[in-house]
Amino acid sequence: MNLFEEGTFDGLETSTRGVFRPVRTRFVDDGVPSTELAAHLAARAAGGAGLIVGPAQMLAHSSASGPSFIDAYADRAVTGLSNVADAVHETGTPIVGQLTHTGAEETGDWRMQPQLAPSPAASDATYEMPKPMSHAEIDDVIAGFGTAAANLERAGFDGVELAAGPFSVLRQFLSPRYNTREDEYGGDWCGRARFVNEALAAVGDRTTGPVGLHLSLAELEYGGYEFEDVPAILDALEGYDYLSCTLGTRATYHMTHAGVGATPPDLREPIETVVDIVDVPVMGRLPFTSVDDAADLFEAGVDFVSFTRQLLADAKTLEKARADQRFDRCIQCNQKCLEGVYGHAHGGHVECVVDPRTGRETQLPPLADEEPAAIPQTVLIVGGGVAGMRFAAVATHRGHDVTIREASDSLGGQLEFAANGAFEPFRRSLEDLEAAVIDAGVTVELETPVTAADVDPSWDAVVVATGATPPDVDEYDFEGEVVNAFDVLTGAEVGEDVLLFDDNRWVITIQTGLELLSRDQDVEMVSRDHYPGFRTEQPNLPEFVAQLQRRGATFTGNHTLDAVDAAGTATLRNTLTGDRETRSPDTVVVVGRRHADEDLYLELDSQRDSVYRIGDAVSPRKLDRAYYDGEMLGRRL
Repeated sequence: MNLFEEGTFDGLETSTRGVFRPVRTRFVDDGVPSTELAAHLAARAAGGAGLIVGPAQMLAHSSASGPSFIDAYADRAVTGLSNVADAVHETGTPIVGQLTHTGAEETGDWRMQPQLAPSPAASDATYEMPKPMSHAEIDDVIAGFGTAAANLERAGFDGVELAAGPFSVLRQFLSPRYNTREDEYGGDWCGRARFVNEALAAVGDRTTGPVGLHLSLAELEYGGYEFEDVPAILDALEGYDYLSCTLGTRATYHMTHAGVGATPPDLREPIETVVDIVDVPVMGRLPFTSVDDAADLFEAGVDFVSFTRQLLADAKTLEKARADQRFDRCIQCNQKCLEGVYGHAHGGHVECVVDPRTGRETQLPPLADEEPAAIPQTVLIVGGGVAGMRFAAVATHRGHDVTIREASDSLGGQLEFAANGAFEPFRRSLEDLEAAVIDAGVTVELETPVTAADVDPSWDAVVVATGATPPDVDEYDFEGEVVNAFDVLTGAEVGEDVLLFDDNRWVITIQTGLELLSRDQDVEMVSRDHYPGFRTEQPNLPEFVAQLQRRGATFTGNHTLDAVDAAGTATLRNTLTGDRETRSPDTVVVVGRRHADEDLYLELDSQRDSVYRIGDAVSPRKLDRAYYDGEMLGRRL
């Protein structure tokens, strides 16, 4: 069995065995799916996914609510759901809708109502104490699953999947942590499975397509069920036509959606256990699933392989892999696919760092369909970092004659600097950007610094992508000597006892701390926040904090560094109380902020027309902005 074989289950035929599994998008308007959602899912179907499962966050009952959820139980959602199904079907791909009820894993803020759950057990993700469901409420929610399933069938969906993973009251009924009931819906596995089985039966009664179950194989929470419980759980469940494997809860999504630096749980052995027990098709995934993982998953016995983030990074991954073509790879940064949704960045909808079209499918056509430039130009790009490389590949594709001049001996800019240690997955981005530049035929001139005098009038346009300058620790005006964190990361020596001051609040602080700890230094990390690097994406931060603590770092939160005297004594001030205390480390390391390297742009802009700047040369920002700036200028020039 391989990824590109045709598949079939319960009457549905798929062109490949690659599945695009449910992703939270926030493409919803007052409980109704938007046109953006239809375009987003259709792009993955057109890109080679044999089956679309989703969208995610479709509610089966009004007792759960939130701004990002689709009210699948409501008649008013059917037209929007029909648009989604039609868009996917136009590609020749089937779509199975996933239903959920959030139970204890959401708050009632949206409609100012209590959250219903099996028992009064709060999720660590929301901290809101839910209301234990009465028998009447159980019956009503079960009926809601049936109503929502009927709505999906009316809308043209080919089947229904029930979510018993994160964000799911179904999983909570199975869980010894969330379900402490003493009636027929609690107790042993058969009792805890009763609610799930009744929901499956209600859906099966109201729809003609396959009914699937998306099941967490372990909760990864203290007091929750574990991988060892899978046989007993599966023995108690019935009424599903296929089983989709996932893991975790909302509170553990930093493990279930393994980001940079994370050591994900191993799902292969539990999946093998599932395959040996059930007699229905199995869909499998890993905490991060790449195309290369498909062979191992098929060897474990799955019938279909589920993808999420990789198909956000390149919607045509499966089509390109089938043709043995290069595709852009997910770098596991979790910046836009998770943080963008949960953190409400850019309106809170799904995006991807390495593909600016993701989440903008209605605004941006596929690059292959982009119109050629009306007037091809000769373009000089100064700087071969992320923004410069992305622009070069896109602009060349549109017919411009592009040259990159880079002062150093390699492309990559800050990405070359960052893609090390825990951030090694970022190297995929560097490699893919370089490959795109080569494939496009861009002229690359390395070790070629550029001044304004070097830019002759023959260039039709100049794009300045010079990035940002490293922090200057002299700006702090400390009396004593301090070491720049950027120098530490390039090998600068420090003493055995280090005080690391986090004035950056992002991942560079984490990188510096891990580098120092790898040298067996004693490290105290001082931050104005509760933790160092606090602005790091929340799906990544818990694991980074754990790594720092496991390796012996100590944290001093809610403090700033006021002074370092000539003897090296550091004065810390509590930002909440104003109290001061001192330290006498061997070395003080400061993690500061970068500044835009804009001098060349300003000089050129004063001398000639058609000068542009992109990326950190505009202002130092995260990786997604560099990709976006390069892409958008390349599309419009």
